[in-house]
Amino acid sequence: MKKAKMIILFCLLCSMNALAQQASQQMVYVGPDKKNQKVIDRYNRCHFRVVLGQTLYRRKSKDFTAIFGVKTNSLMSNDDIEINFLKKWVDNPIYNDKEDRVYFVQIKNKTADTIYIDRSRCFRTDSDGSKYCYYDPSKSRDSLATQRMIAIPPHGKRNLTDYRWVMNKRGNYPEIVEYPEEFLWNLEAAGMYEGYVCYDEVKTFTENNSPYYRSFLIAYSKGADFATYSIATINCYIREIIGWRYSEQIKENVRIVSESRLTGDDKYSITSWMPLY
Repeated sequence: MKKAKMIILFCLLCSMNALAQQASQQMVYVGPDKKNQKVIDRYNRCHFRVVLGQTLYRRKSKDFTAIFGVKTNSLMSNDDIEINFLKKWVDNPIYNDKEDRVYFVQIKNKTADTIYIDRSRCFRTDSDGSKYCYYDPSKSRDSLATQRMIAIPPHGKRNLTDYRWVMNKRGNYPEIVEYPEEFLWNLEAAGMYEGYVCYDEVKTFTENNSPYYRSFLIAYSKGADFATYSIATINCYIREIIGWRYSEQIKENVRIVSESRLTGDDKYSITSWMPLY
């Protein structure tokens, strides 16, 4: 009990010190550079190619794929950093024979200085009101703790989160410490349900009428003390929803015909498969 109280006191002191430090820090606005729109456009090229004369099956689809776009008011490139969503396939430690398609928020340092990312100031927010901070101070002394500060060397790259897991105390079940991005969401909050889309049907949305949004806020500084810092915000939204006749194949080399009709650069596309049942 005494040890637990000491840990709580330590966490409170750390939080108070962090708040006092932040009060003396100054945010500096850094606007987009000439490349910003080009980086945004990379993610808005992916579309579903409709075959001319194709018959639309008026049957409810149980599965669909969402194609995400990036809003034009996003900051993905300035004089200091460039941010991209890096798509990868990873092995799930719980299911040894299963791969997950995930995304890493990759931050590139474009300067000759070291750039620092403070994950306690980095957030992900969804349009359903949910909010996630990339650093949990309650686990600062835990084996599942994540590193608060990330240092990116000159002209180097780092991910906002990596894929890291440890075995539990019994050594028989992995616990995720850090996990990359999955573009999943609350279907009910977005007004989606079975029958929302039919087989081979495509629903298209704009930045203003999309059923779902996700934003990333990333704070960075050229000094480890964060005396001055800047913020980059990226706003994503669902741009297209395609109903599938069959469930989407998750391995890229075993795509079904419908998924192969996705156009654009696969490297710079954000898609997510979801069930509607």
